[in-house]
Amino acid sequence: MSRLTDGIRRANERDRQFIMSLNLNFLNKVLLPLYVAFLCLDFLDVYSTLLALKSTLAFHELNPIASTLSSMRFGGFLIAIAFKYLPAIPLFYLVFAKDPNERHPFEIKLVRFVALVALVAADGLLGYIVVWNNLPTLLAFLTQ
Repeated sequence: MSRLTDGIRRANERDRQFIMSLNLNFLNKVLLPLYVAFLCLDFLDVYSTLLALKSTLAFHELNPIASTLSSMRFGGFLIAIAFKYLPAIPLFYLVFAKDPNERHPFEIKLVRFVALVALVAADGLLGYIVVWNNLPTLLAFLTQ
């Protein structure tokens, strides 16, 4: 049992050293643009979906939750928007959490690292959705 405990202890120490080696100033500079990109991509996804719904009767929302909510008219639209922007709340906390007395350097760096990973993943996914699924709709609308 002690080999397992020693292995876990070594892994925890390795992870702690990695987190403590992160440059907090760099993370703080990178996170705000990533968060803004997340909000912009979310907006573009919603906007292009609305354009597609208005521009053609043949458009069918593939997301079953969004499709159901869009059939509920304005109330469903508001619920869908709330669901769409709900992830922005915890991401906001991760990006803007402060430690004014600097008593928790490990925890702040860990939170910033989690924010970095989450925002890179979210921006990548939303970027894919906007570019490959929605950009042709946006371009068709703008060229009319």
